[in-house]
Amino acid sequence: MRFENRPPAEGINATPEHLGREAAWLIVGGLAAMVLVVVLADLGARWLAPHLPFSAELALAERMEADAKPPPPPERAANAALQQLADRLRGPLGLPDGLSVQVRVDSSEEVNAYATVGGRIVIHRGLLRRLQREDELAALLAHEMSHVRHRHVAASLGRALAVGVVLSAVSADVGGQAAQVILNQGGGLLMLGYSRDHEREADRDAVQAAAALHGHVGGVLGLFEQMGRTQACDERQPARTGRAQPPNWLSTHPSDRDRTEAARQWAHDAGVPLQGDAPALSPALLAFVAQGKSACRPDPA
Repeated sequence: MRFENRPPAEGINATPEHLGREAAWLIVGGLAAMVLVVVLADLGARWLAPHLPFSAELALAERMEADAKPPPPPERAANAALQQLADRLRGPLGLPDGLSVQVRVDSSEEVNAYATVGGRIVIHRGLLRRLQREDELAALLAHEMSHVRHRHVAASLGRALAVGVVLSAVSADVGGQAAQVILNQGGGLLMLGYSRDHEREADRDAVQAAAALHGHVGGVLGLFEQMGRTQACDERQPARTGRAQPPNWLSTHPSDRDRTEAARQWAHDAGVPLQGDAPALSPALLAFVAQGKSACRPDPA
C-alpha cells in the first residue's frame, strides 16, 4: 500500500481580503496611533513642565538672549520704566522671590504683548500707543506676570516641544525644524498655546492686582476697551470700533465683553470702585511711543 499527500484545495494560498483595504486600515491605524502618542505627550508635557525648576527656564532664556544687542538709550529708559511698574506689582500678585520677571519694549507697531520663557515679558509699541494711563499698563503687566506666576508659559512650551519630539520620530528634519521654530518664535507659539482657562486665571489676577495697586479696576476696564478697538489702516475708510471676534469655542481668549463683565462682577462683589484716578504713562514710555509712527490712524476718542 502506498500513501500519497492529498492535493491542496484550489485557492488555499489566496486570501479573500483586498490588499488595498488592508493597506488603508494599516495607514488609518498608524495615524490613530500617532495622534494618541501626541495627545499623551501633550498631557504629560503640560503636567510636567510647570513642575520643572524655574531656573531651567531662566537658563534657556539667557541662552536665547546671549547674542542680543544692547538696546538704544530711549529703549533702555522705557524698559526701566516698565520694570519699575512690574516690580510694584510683585506684591499684589504674590510672586515668590525665586520667580524673576524681566520686562522690555519692542519697536513693532503690532498691537501685542506676551510672556515667554524665563519670566520675560515683551510689550510692543503698537499696544503701548493705545494705552492712556498707568493703571491700564499695570493691568496689562499683571495679566502677563500672572502667566509667569502660574507657569502657563512652561506648560505651553512643554506642549510645543512634545509635538516636536513626536514629529522627530517621523522625520528628524521635521522635528528639528519644529524645535527651531519653537525656540526662535516662542512668544507667538506660547500665546496660541494658552487656554481660555489660563486667560481667565490671568484676568482674575490682573483685576485683583490692579485693585490693590490703584484702588479701582478702571485700568482693567480701560485695557479691555482698548483691546476691543480696531484701527483702519486704509485712510479711505473711517476708523471704527468694535473688533469682530470669533465664537468663544474658536478662540483661546474669552471675548472682550465677557472679560469686561467678569471684571465688573468681581469689583461689585468685592466692593471695589469701577473708576478712579491714576497717573499718566511715564515720560520715558511716552517718548518711546513718540519715536514710532503708527501705520494706522488712531481710534477716535
